[in-house]
Formats: sequence, C-alpha cells, structure tokens
Amino acid sequence: MRDSLLQYRRVKDVTVNSEFSYYKDDFSEFVLDIDRERLVGRNIPPEALFDAFLPMFTRASYVGAHAGADGTEPVFMCAAEAGAFDVWNLMNYAGTASNSSYKLAEVATIENTQAAHSIAKENQQYRLCLQFDYIGTWTQAQKAIRQHIDRFNNTTPIGYKAESDGGYYIWDDNSQKQYWLLLIIIAIVYFISGILFNSWTQPFVIVFIIPVSFIGIFLTFRYFELLFDQGGFASFVLLAGLSVNANIYILNEYNNIRAARPGLSPRRACIKAWNAKIRPIFLTVVSTVLGFIPFMAGQLREAFWFPLAAGASGGLIFSMLALFLLLPMLLLKAAPRS
Repeated sequence: MRDSLLQYRRVKDVTVNSEFSYYKDDFSEFVLDIDRERLVGRNIPPEALFDAFLPMFTRASYVGAHAGADGTEPVFMCAAEAGAFDVWNLMNYAGTASNSSYKLAEVATIENTQAAHSIAKENQQYRLCLQFDYIGTWTQAQKAIRQHIDRFNNTTPIGYKAESDGGYYIWDDNSQKQYWLLLIIIAIVYFISGILFNSWTQPFVIVFIIPVSFIGIFLTFRYFELLFDQGGFASFVLLAGLSVNANIYILNEYNNIRAARPGLSPRRACIKAWNAKIRPIFLTVVSTVLGFIPFMAGQLREAFWFPLAAGASGGLIFSMLALFLLLPMLLLKAAPRS
C-alpha cells in the first residue's frame, strides 16, 4: 500500500509505524528484500540463503562447552569481520547455498528505511499504521485514501484489512449512531409547534417538511461526490431549524388571518399568508446561501466548513421547492375548517 501511494506525485513521506504520531519518526533500519523468483530460479531456499551469510555477523554464537581443570566453561564463536563488515561487502559477497553460487546483490536488495519501534497488537490482531503527507485539498486526500483502502481490501488475502483512522475529521461507520439525535430534534420541533399552534395536527405539517428538505443534502453530496463528515451532519441540524422557521412563519400568519377573518375561505387565507411572508423568507434563504459561498469558493476547502456550507446550501434550495409545492397542500388539509 505504501508503494502504491508513492506512485502519486502529491503524496510525500509515506511512513509505516506501530502507532500514529503527530511528528515524523526518524527511527530507521536496514531492510533486506529478497527476490523470490530469482531464488527459485537458482534453486536456493530462503533459509539456506540466510544460513550462508548469517555467520559473517555472528558476535556471540554458543558452540559448546570446554571442560577444564577449574570446571566447564561455555565457548562462543565470533566472526572476525563482524564489526567491520559493511553493506557493500555484504551485497557483493560471493557465497554458496544449496550447491549454487550466488552474490547477494543478484537475489536481494537492501535499503535503509523508516521502521517501527515495536510490534503493536490490538484486539488479537497485529497492527501497522501508515501515514503520509498529501499536497492538495483535504477532500481529495480523503478520496485517495478511500480508493486505496478499497483496492487493498479487494486484493489482499483473508486475514488482512485496511481501514481509515484519521481522528476528528473522519466520519466513519461508528459515528452513524449519532443520527438518532435528529429524531430528538424533530420531536422537539413537533412539541414546540404544537404549543404555538395549540393543535396536534398542524405540527405534522412542519415536521413533514424537515425530511423532505433533507433530500437536498443527499442530492448535493451525491451529485458533487463530496465526502460526508461531521460538517455534513451539522448541515442536517442547521437545515432542520432553518426549514422549520419558514414554515412556522407562514402557518402562524395563516392562523392569525383565519382568527381575524373567520368568514374567509381557507384557500384565500393561505394565499394572503403566503404573500405576506414569502418575501422575507426568500430573502433569508438567499442571504444564508450567499453567506456560505466564502466557505465553498477557492481551492482550499476546509474539512468541516466546506461540507457544512455545501449541504446547508443544497438543502435550503431544495426546501424552497417543498415550501412552494408541499406546504400549501398540507396546510389546506391540516388546517381546521370553520
């Protein structure tokens, strides 16, 4: 996965560690990468290759015991060149394994790379943490991460998996449990509207407009292929309040007109309430959408504010369609008749 990410010009400094870190760890070690195809071609098993050159680095290998006059003494063998042998000599050392001559550089490569300090284990699984610097917008970086994770999980064998753990800015599957908070918001809106209108049926008109306006958020994130995070969830909460206000204004004006002029037909009262409130409602929606434009303009798109601005703007525009088409029909059906 690291090698795949390094193919992107915008990706720099890919590191693999046992834990996520806010700073770059410079701990490194020499890693020997064996070309298995070349070993097979030379009929050399990997263990035979290691057994051939490992004694060159032996510093204290126990080989037996010596029985002397004062007792038994352990005997250790140390390689003479163990302290002076370098990488070049190792790679160009001519050895023999399984009756086949070889030079290590022909069957393996060695490089000094960043490495983990320790081996981490979580939930009975070994874990490696991959981090990198991405030159570009946060949205594009998250899109690249998801593409690589999907590709990795679809090609790796059973027992391996990759998942994103980006901290505060990642809206993963575990965060979906917060959606039940929207139901609490809808319930609060219903009871407050019921107290205001002194009715059990009219608040349903207000509540029904909320999920309809949410369709605009879904369409915005789907059509523009935006990454849904906490800003997207905040747009649901914000839109629930803004779309409710517009409908409360019209419904409350409608009730006032019916109370002041009982003989007026419901349709005529609905038109008068609509004409009285639609102008400030329309100006409020337009000013709110225009206020979100600075968060959506330019190349730098903030992780939280851009999804919030895009979702709220799309939802407000779609709520105007619900205000024009659905509210008059629901209002005439739910309003009390004289």
